[in-house]
Amino acid sequence: MALRSEAGSTRLQAAILCGGLGTRIRAIARDRPKSLLPVAGRPFIDYQLDLLAQSDVRDVVLCVGVGAEAIERYVGDGRRWGVRVAYSREPPEALLGTGGALVNARELLREWCFVMYGDSYLPADYRPMARAFLESGAPAMMSVFRNQGRWDSSNARVERGRVVFYSKSAAPGEAEWIDWGLLALRREVIGRYVGARTPLDLSVMLRDLVAAGELAAWVAPTRFYEIGKPEGWEELDRYLRENGADHRASPAG
Repeated sequence: MALRSEAGSTRLQAAILCGGLGTRIRAIARDRPKSLLPVAGRPFIDYQLDLLAQSDVRDVVLCVGVGAEAIERYVGDGRRWGVRVAYSREPPEALLGTGGALVNARELLREWCFVMYGDSYLPADYRPMARAFLESGAPAMMSVFRNQGRWDSSNARVERGRVVFYSKSAAPGEAEWIDWGLLALRREVIGRYVGARTPLDLSVMLRDLVAAGELAAWVAPTRFYEIGKPEGWEELDRYLRENGADHRASPAG
């Protein structure tokens, strides 16, 4: 089944938010941006771009700030991964926040795109989510995983295919789902925040979407990994070494 947007394009696009300070992982990363932190012998962004290419995501926008030059030198135009990379730059001394970074990248984005965090490893096929998003007609969709507090603090509740509660500071027992790390956003949603005060966190956009009943949910088929904290980096490093550093995603993880 070909994936076509309303404009008829079959190319999928993703924006990766990789411009932050990475303070929680600094003891391991030192002066490297998280995207270039070695995991099982390869810079982390290798795995993200591989996963995107496997899901037919061929256009990638890297939202860069801290460590931008090093990331751009390493990734270049993306052809090594079979993708085309463009860069949206923000000043490292005045970071815009995850939501502000998307507003800053707006002119590079298509009518809709995937959005993923720069420290998330999400081993699945993303094409089913693209289909579900386009069929939903919703302005935004969050991938969710029934976490029940196992891998990190749960932060979402889901009812009838919609996210009805989202909070990064949810109390224990307040939610059983978690934001898996992949979003689908229409550009018009991002456009609502043009001129908003920065730094602007993406969670503000998500809470507004929940309040308006506009955030659809897609259930991810497998758990997530993240390298934002030392224990997460160690877990993913071990997982990839045990499965082979050239591990590739499958629909079941």
